[in-house]
Amino acid sequence: MLKPDATVGDVLEQVRENGFGVVLGDDGEVLGTVDDGALRRAALRHASLDLPVMTVMSGQPLVADAADGDARAADLLRSYRVRAVPVVERGRLVDVRTLDEVPGAGPARPTAVVMVGGRGERLRPLTDKVPKPLLRIGPSSIVERLISSLAAAGVEDVYLAVNYKADDFDKRLGDGSQLGVRLQYVREREPLHTAGALSLLPVQPSGPVIVTNGDIVTDLDFARLLEYHWHHGGAITVAGVEHRTQIPYGVLRSVEHHLLEIDEKPERRDFVSAGMYVLQPEVLRFIPPDTRMGMPDLIADVLAEGLPVHVFPVLERWFDIGSPEEFEHVLLQFATGDQE
Repeated sequence: MLKPDATVGDVLEQVRENGFGVVLGDDGEVLGTVDDGALRRAALRHASLDLPVMTVMSGQPLVADAADGDARAADLLRSYRVRAVPVVERGRLVDVRTLDEVPGAGPARPTAVVMVGGRGERLRPLTDKVPKPLLRIGPSSIVERLISSLAAAGVEDVYLAVNYKADDFDKRLGDGSQLGVRLQYVREREPLHTAGALSLLPVQPSGPVIVTNGDIVTDLDFARLLEYHWHHGGAITVAGVEHRTQIPYGVLRSVEHHLLEIDEKPERRDFVSAGMYVLQPEVLRFIPPDTRMGMPDLIADVLAEGLPVHVFPVLERWFDIGSPEEFEHVLLQFATGDQE
């Protein structure tokens, strides 16, 4: 339960952990709700963590009256694709019903495809003998951490797209049973890039497809990504991380040839691709068989068809290891529990 005078920063961890929060007045009346998606959409606007939580909450939340029984709450969860619904009696909170309590109300069972075929050139000499995704972070390799996270989000079937040192993955991971999944290997005879490798899947998935690079280290709960994709109903959801760039010069702000101001050494804040996606299975028809195709090309084709593509901001720790020095930094972060 959240207080109306709390800030976004105050409630961030609680809402991210539970996926949902209810803002209550002094006498227990429901003032609004805040879900994980609302916080992430605020992040896309670069909203300050010091903003009052009431600026990002839904002030007209979906609620179920206790007198209507559980069926009303279940109907709202299914119809509006939300994580939770407050149950009220005379406007005051008496319960919260969640997706987990309603069979069949949430996203369809996902499949995952993990891209591990790259040579890891930037991490040489570390990757001369060991593929980058098999480098260890504490007790587990990078790709084992990813697969375990996918399993925790309800993924049962995982495909590994392999090329460089392909046999090393089979030897290390086997059939995936020790990680809680059914693991199958898709072998690229030559690199097909991220989207192109999806054309090699042996069967058409029936539910959403999580696609992720296999060399990412993150704390992200993939269930949050899936729910966000399900709630927004897009063809593709692209995970993004905020990247800040300091411009070392004074930027001229002008209208045509008229100068308005000089913005001295401003900082740019952009969301860049995090190398993680969710695709509806119908999107796979845009991918030609056994042909090189990157995700930007696939997304461009989907947008050209007028299909919606959404952005999911990653607020959790996320690392794309690009150098031996960065790898050492990640080792410290995850092996010691350091949060900096």
